[in-house]
Amino acid sequence: MGSLMVFTFILALFTLPTVSAQYTESLSLTVYPDGYVLVNETVLTANYTVVLDVPLLGSNVDGFIALDENGNVLPADINGTDATVYFGNASEVLVSYYTPDLTSKEGPVWTVSLQSPVEVSITLPGGAIVTDLSNIPLEIRGNTIVMPPGNVSVSYIIPVQTTTTTSSSGGQGSTSTSSSSTSSTSSTSSTTSSPSTTSTIPSGGTTTSTSSTSTSPASSSSTSTTTTSTTTSTSSTGTTTTTPGGGTGGSSTGKIIGALIGILVIAGGAYLYLRRRSGPEKVESGASPEALQRFREKIESIPDLNDDERGALIYLVENGGKAPQSKVRDALGLPKTTAWRMFKRLEERGLVRVYKLGRENWVELVLD
Repeated sequence: MGSLMVFTFILALFTLPTVSAQYTESLSLTVYPDGYVLVNETVLTANYTVVLDVPLLGSNVDGFIALDENGNVLPADINGTDATVYFGNASEVLVSYYTPDLTSKEGPVWTVSLQSPVEVSITLPGGAIVTDLSNIPLEIRGNTIVMPPGNVSVSYIIPVQTTTTTSSSGGQGSTSTSSSSTSSTSSTSSTTSSPSTTSTIPSGGTTTSTSSTSTSPASSSSTSTTTTSTTTSTSSTGTTTTTPGGGTGGSSTGKIIGALIGILVIAGGAYLYLRRRSGPEKVESGASPEALQRFREKIESIPDLNDDERGALIYLVENGGKAPQSKVRDALGLPKTTAWRMFKRLEERGLVRVYKLGRENWVELVLD
């Protein structure tokens, strides 16, 4: 009888660790631009268990680690989509691993999908734009979305980032040269305080290229990398582009160019102004008073002119025989389209001619 009780007790000890009872307290996902997801799951243990069987969210798992509440690493085994963690006396287990199985991509649209027993916190890559959600989120904090338990799906896109790099040098300026060549290069590194960059390639010879960069303004010393390249050129032609630096020479050249551009702009404006003023002065030289008087008598002898046509012709006679269409139109109070048709009829009858002067249409009497 006693031996039977001992056997039963030993059997209970062997079977107790295989009992799996746990509760997932929290679940968070951090999504990276390449589709990999960092999974952090916190599991609460029961007092009568020493082993956890944690279902993994993917079959492809990297960097698996299990920690207790004090940050101590716990032994664990991975078997397919499950992880067995031996936690001993720990009351809380943090499971962390990477997996690409939670994301999929169609065109530019990424989708994170999973089945979660608890609310899940999903942190998307920086700059991601959410395009679809499986449910109304519980909370949104920047790039982090908290979704309710159940079937979770979050779709997003990552805009293409364009980076503009601006470099400046405080020395002699920067010269870059390109040519076709066959080269053998030796490189050395050194520390210097010169912030200038110079590159020179003579045609058909050898080339020595030295580049230096300075550190941030907060540093009292500057560090630069010098690379010396010896190149035997197989081509006698090259293209050289010089960018003025922040030194005195570049600043003076910029001021001279700016002054020349300013002078050209002022001269062009003055020319256009004088040309516009000279235009009307030429127009003012109208017909002789005798010719205008004869045309006035001609108007009286034409019976089929309407009032607008007769008024337009008289206006031209009283203004030297020619005037801008707009002034005639305003004087008669005619709409633009009506005036245009009227001048067209008068031109077809040989009484006026319409021409463009500058930016305006002018009307001139056809005098005998």
